Parts: sequence; structure tokens; C-alpha cells
Amino acid sequence: MAASITSILLLFVTSLMNEGTRFVCGIDEGDFDYDALPGTTHEFKIEVKAGEEDCFAQMVALGAVFHVQYEKYGSEGQTVTIRMIAIDPSLKTIQIEDPKSEGFISHKATMEGYHHVCMDNTHSRFSGKIVYIYIVTYIMEEWAKYMEEIQSISLTAQNFSRTLTDVQTSIDIVRFHQSESRMHVVRDWYLAIGNNKHIMYWSIFQISVIIMTSVFQIFCLRRLFRTTAVTPSQKPRA
Repeated sequence: MAASITSILLLFVTSLMNEGTRFVCGIDEGDFDYDALPGTTHEFKIEVKAGEEDCFAQMVALGAVFHVQYEKYGSEGQTVTIRMIAIDPSLKTIQIEDPKSEGFISHKATMEGYHHVCMDNTHSRFSGKIVYIYIVTYIMEEWAKYMEEIQSISLTAQNFSRTLTDVQTSIDIVRFHQSESRMHVVRDWYLAIGNNKHIMYWSIFQISVIIMTSVFQIFCLRRLFRTTAVTPSQKPRA
């Protein structure tokens, strides 16, 4: 019973999460689109070879904040710098960071589309660079609405879980009373059997006493009234 209730709860929560995701993202299909969320987060490491430039794109919604933070890894004592360039969907340069070991780019998108971030290592002719990239895009208003939807789904799931817990508690109480009733039935059964044997044995004993008493009384009465035709001196009785 507990396993069944847990399975029902998991199915219910999963369906609620799917409905919440479709409502927020506007997706009716089964495929999940991360770019349609009001906020996304990515982090990864990438190696930029010496004398080369590497770029990648991120879908950004209109009015969303596009934030990129980077950090260069290298050996101690080594000059580890790289130039970061952010480009909007119209291929217009948003921001250029001078070569340095770490920094960030923050921009509020004025148009929807793929924003590009390029890591320029052309100033280094001999050594490649490993760069840690952390990207965040979010729309504050929609993100707040999304969190409200998630909290609402979580509250609904909690209420459903509480209801299932109450049902499980009630079922446990009923099963306890049923077990107690069965124990009382068994106890009453053995009590009835014991009383039956006690009464039967006591009745047999009493009947035996009555029969023995009756036989003894009959014997005594017959002996009391028993007479002979002659006297002890062998003379006829008058």
C-alpha cells in the first residue's frame, strides 16, 4: 500500500511539473526547450589554441540580461590573458575586454537572437589558453513569474502529499483496529472452547456423582429391607 501511494505521488508531481513547464515555456510538445525558459545557466571549460579565436553562441530573449564571466587558467608565473568580445545578433560589437586573466561582460539584450562570445588568443603565438566560462541569461519579471509557478506546483504537491499521508494514516488505523478485532475474535473463540470443556467435564463429574449416589442409596435401601424366611437358628419366621 505504501509503495502504491508513493508511485501515485511521483506520477502526480511529474505531471504537475510537466504542466508547469508547458505553461511557462508555451510548449505543447513533449520536447523540453531550455532556451525558452526565463533563465538559463551554462558553465564549461574550453581550450583556445595559440594564435586562434574561438566563438560560441547563446540564444537570448528580448529584454533579458546576458551575463558572461570568465577566468583564465595557467601555470604560476606565466602571463595568462585573453581578450573577450561580445557580439549581438546584428553582428554589432557589444563589449570588448582587453586581454586579462579574468573579467565579465554584462549586457541587456535590445533584440532577440543569438549573442556571440568570442575568445581571442591571437596575441599569443606559442601557448594555448584554458578558459572557464560561466553564462547566465534571465528576464527578471518572467523569472519571478516562473518561480511563483514552481512554488505553486510545489505547494500543490505538498498538499497532495499531505492528503496521501492522512489517507495512509487512516488506513493504518483501520488495519490496527481490524487486527485488534481479529485478536479479540481468536481470544473469544479459545475462551468459548475452554468454557465448553470446563462445563462438559464438570457436568460429567456431577452426573457420575449423582449416579454413584443413587446406586449407593439403592444398595443401602435394599440391604435395609432385605429379610430371610428363617431365623439365624433355622426356625421359620412367624
